Amino acid sequence: MILLPFAKILNSNKVGIVFVVLQQTTNGIMKTILQFIIAISAIAFLSCTKETVGPQGPQGPVGAQGESAYVFEVSNIDFIGPEYEVFVDFPEDFQALESDVALAYLLWDVTTDGDGNQLEVWRQLPQTVYTELGQINYNFDFTMIDLRLFLTTEFDPANLEPVDTDDWILRTVIIPGNFWGSRTAIDHSDYQAVKEAYGLPDLPVKTIKKRRK
Repeated sequence: MILLPFAKILNSNKVGIVFVVLQQTTNGIMKTILQFIIAISAIAFLSCTKETVGPQGPQGPVGAQGESAYVFEVSNIDFIGPEYEVFVDFPEDFQALESDVALAYLLWDVTTDGDGNQLEVWRQLPQTVYTELGQINYNFDFTMIDLRLFLTTEFDPANLEPVDTDDWILRTVIIPGNFWGSRTAIDHSDYQAVKEAYGLPDLPVKTIKKRRK
């Protein structure tokens, strides 16, 4: 009869001892894991805050002059009624993008400088000429495949003279949208400024008839 209670007590103590041992062991493992996590976090923090300087990379490529824009020229343009418009196809080797910007210039005059060198006078479109009869407006629009030149008048266009309609020379500059947005300080009405800014090539000087001032 005494053994049973003793056995019960003994079993109870054993259970208690086992429980205590398990509890102490679990607490030790958790403490060790916690210390390990703290150590790893400290190492990661130090690694993130430490400045690391890698080797210097290679020098970037030098930009090629003329690749930031495209220019082409068309001669012998005549505005013929009744539409007084001309469609100019872009060159076959040129692929325009929707973001591209087109600038159109008409060769208005050729003068000389103090040294006798010929200087071309290009006027950006749109351009307005004032006559005794009224205004003549030269303008353009464009798509991804062509450009349309046209003129309108405040008077009957039948009264236009050959100096107004015949033998025009057009120079078109196509500028990628990313270059256009970053170079807004350029005076795009000045063809020479555009030529220098975008590295456009030199084209032969032309001989033209005098236009209205």
